[in-house]
Amino acid sequence: MRTAMKRATMGLALAAITGTGIGVGTASASTNQGTGGQSGSQGGSGADSRAAGGQNGSGGNNEGSGGNNEGSGGNNEGSGGNNEGSGGRTGDLYAATNAITGNAIRTFHRGLDGRLTLVGDTPTGGTGSGTFESSANGVVLGGFAGESSPNNLIGAEEFLFAVNTGSNSVSVFRTRGDYLDLVGTTATGNHPLSVTVSRGRVYVLNGGTTNGTGVPSSITGYRLSHSGNLTPIPNSTRPVSGGAISGATQVSFNPAGNVLVVTEKQSNTISSYTVGSDGVANGPIANQNAAGSVGPFGFTYTRSGKLLTAQNFGGAAGQGGAASFNVAKNGTLTPITPTTVKNGQSDTCWFVLTDNQRFGFLTNAQSNDISSYTVGPNGELTLLQGDAAHTDEVFPAVGPSILPGDLTLSRDSRYLYARNVMDGDVSAYAVGNDGHLTQLQRLDNALPNGAIGVAGS
Repeated sequence: MRTAMKRATMGLALAAITGTGIGVGTASASTNQGTGGQSGSQGGSGADSRAAGGQNGSGGNNEGSGGNNEGSGGNNEGSGGNNEGSGGRTGDLYAATNAITGNAIRTFHRGLDGRLTLVGDTPTGGTGSGTFESSANGVVLGGFAGESSPNNLIGAEEFLFAVNTGSNSVSVFRTRGDYLDLVGTTATGNHPLSVTVSRGRVYVLNGGTTNGTGVPSSITGYRLSHSGNLTPIPNSTRPVSGGAISGATQVSFNPAGNVLVVTEKQSNTISSYTVGSDGVANGPIANQNAAGSVGPFGFTYTRSGKLLTAQNFGGAAGQGGAASFNVAKNGTLTPITPTTVKNGQSDTCWFVLTDNQRFGFLTNAQSNDISSYTVGPNGELTLLQGDAAHTDEVFPAVGPSILPGDLTLSRDSRYLYARNVMDGDVSAYAVGNDGHLTQLQRLDNALPNGAIGVAGS
């Protein structure tokens, strides 16, 4: 099923951060598509080159005249079409509405300047829970080989994966610019919270219930075809280490695709599993958290396989931070940072890493802000800014926290996006060469407050 989503005037109020203050207006844009549909050639020597030095540098997303040059019959935006030279590429931001009446992927078009325009919703074929899920990576962008967002490990953007927490299923879409084609929806275990893909294998974290507590959580595996269809892997379901009190949060493959990791914030455990050529997970191994660390939550990897985790300390005031680990082939973890590198903020939960592997960004749910870290070549973490950016128009928060949640970066890491859980705002930031953030835009009430996940291209 293909759902055509045109960028039209959607009546979405936004607040754009400008040099003179916060201006409130209406997001409006249009797509003039020729009769040839979205056709053209994407390639050339400059196309989406993600070198290790590529954060706004010569090794990054440096696209020459051959990169994403779409012909006159294709996605012709304005007078020049989507013909992007050295200025980079446009992209999209995806999040799941998680609605009880029918889950959908809400798509936003990303312009060359990093600002977002609402495109529309594409049904997943399943339903959501309609409530906040204390989880990470419920929406993942990637391909047969692996993930590109929120964990950018190999750069493929062929498929979008999304969990349906209410109907116990996972949906797969093929991405086509601002369009999504639903490939299919496949049954999972009870209350799926997180999904991951690597080398033609997909694993889903089944929370058992909201926030992964009260009922034992598990993981289940599937084979992914090149067309995007999922087939269950026999005998692949495995428990997590913490049982019914795990608070299981995220499942993700390591870059090599031979180890799965699940963070368990309530049992303060990180489960790991080895994965063989048959795709079956073996384990779990119950790895203890780093000394003095509490509440492993969202995580990401360096491309060399170092595990970088957010530590939320149960939301205790001023105790949030991050910790990193080596991951052995047998699944055992050893701390790189002997203890949590704290940021002075509260409830640190979600973690993303720039393409050049230099900067990590984490949201602090109870203090309504983002912290930044530098990441060393061996996974060492050093605090850059405890309060690197605010995620709400009111700071410090007055009354209940608005709970900044999932984070994602654009494909070239020039832009960072944060989704607020309670008010549905989505904020956009420019990422400087030194890792500092500058707010570009805030889309007010862009998502329902029960939305889940965010991924971007």
